[in-house]
Amino acid sequence: MKFGHIYQERLLKGGFPPEWVESAISYRKLKKCIHKVEGELASLGLDPNTLSSLLRHFEKINVETADAEDVEEKPFEYVLAKDEEVSTGGSSEEVSWLAQRPVFHPKLLFTVDEETGEPLNAHLAPETKEKLYQMALLQGMSDIRITELSDFEVIRARPGTSDSAGVSFSDSSTVSTERRRGSSAVRLIEVPLTSDSEFFAMLSTELSGLAALQAQEEQKLYSEISQLSKVIAHVTEPNPRAKKQDLVKWRKIFQLYVESRIFFAATERDHGAHNTAKAGENFRAFSRLLEEHELTKHFKKQESIDALNKFLGINMELLQTLRFQEINYIAMTKILKKFDKRTALGVMTTFPKAVEIPVFSRDLAKAICFQVSQDILTSVPLLDDYLCPICFNIVWRPVKLRCQHVFCIRCLIVMQRDRNDHCPLCREKGVMEANKEHLDDDLAKYLTKWFPEEVKAKQKENEFLAGVDEYGEAYKTKCAVM
Repeated sequence: MKFGHIYQERLLKGGFPPEWVESAISYRKLKKCIHKVEGELASLGLDPNTLSSLLRHFEKINVETADAEDVEEKPFEYVLAKDEEVSTGGSSEEVSWLAQRPVFHPKLLFTVDEETGEPLNAHLAPETKEKLYQMALLQGMSDIRITELSDFEVIRARPGTSDSAGVSFSDSSTVSTERRRGSSAVRLIEVPLTSDSEFFAMLSTELSGLAALQAQEEQKLYSEISQLSKVIAHVTEPNPRAKKQDLVKWRKIFQLYVESRIFFAATERDHGAHNTAKAGENFRAFSRLLEEHELTKHFKKQESIDALNKFLGINMELLQTLRFQEINYIAMTKILKKFDKRTALGVMTTFPKAVEIPVFSRDLAKAICFQVSQDILTSVPLLDDYLCPICFNIVWRPVKLRCQHVFCIRCLIVMQRDRNDHCPLCREKGVMEANKEHLDDDLAKYLTKWFPEEVKAKQKENEFLAGVDEYGEAYKTKCAVM
């Protein structure tokens, strides 16, 4: 099945909102524009095979004569000259995106001899050379211009107009700056095309619309994340007097979520934003884990059930946004490849550089995940963030060294007994100077509030180990009274 049919089917059956589908890239319309461009070029004898062989010949000759002074001039250039257009209608957010939309003035420029107007490349068909020659002779016509190219910037020469330097152009005028080929001057004659302007105008307009749509969806997700974080913070707030608490369950949910790395990962083997296939697979795996651990039911508060459904819904919305973004990116890539295949004008490499549209940015997943981590996951502290780097258990009676690293009081005492003055993490001295003034009472209270069970278990363990230190291994043997 051809991509055009696949693309249309995915848009219609992908569950996207109607307004999304309407703003998607018009692949079929753009394809028709390409046919028009192809027809215009063919009428001049400039089919893809001809243009490709011109470039191959040019590259081959210049490689063979790399050390020669008389290097062959490039037979033609296709330049995506552009300016910026600002829209005054619509919302301020839409205007900010549309203001970045480039307006293209694509130009196909052939090299001709200044004096004779004859195309310099001998590999063109006689009919094509004659047509280009006639264009050079008719340089004063409004639709055919002799054009100069300086650092790939096009100067448009119109009869009766002047450039920024005040040089006047008339029917008999010529542009003063010249290119030199050996001892002769050359000019770039513009081949008049119209359909390519239509193609790039349509594509850039649609990309700008997609960018505005994505900005709108991002803002919506940010708002939903912010509201949900307040709800989760409320339902998980520790309260010793409350009988109904879901803190432990939420902690387990977020622990599994972080480990699932649904949209973005930062490990050595898996890093960066995931594509929609990988993200969808990871999200389904996360959902299965919630079911296996029975974390989707038996909440003690109805608010927790609603919050979990909202949390899963936000992830599904993000997945849908990325899926829509990805299919439009593929459509853009495919249509540019088709343009090059049918015209041999090489826009596949130049157009993406000229259009920096966030709709194709992989930073979307990273930005949303950061917002989820910052606003939601921090609502429920995770145990892994408060483990002692020596015993890998929750820090009990935490001691903060001058290097700001935190350890259990027992682990620190063991280091001092061993006369080890260097921090195990950064190797800075300061272990031997630590005393009761280095106890972090605020952190101790925070851990007692959020991890009461873990703190009690660690306290019992430390008391037992202290007994072993004082009474020896015999302390481990339980005393049985007969």
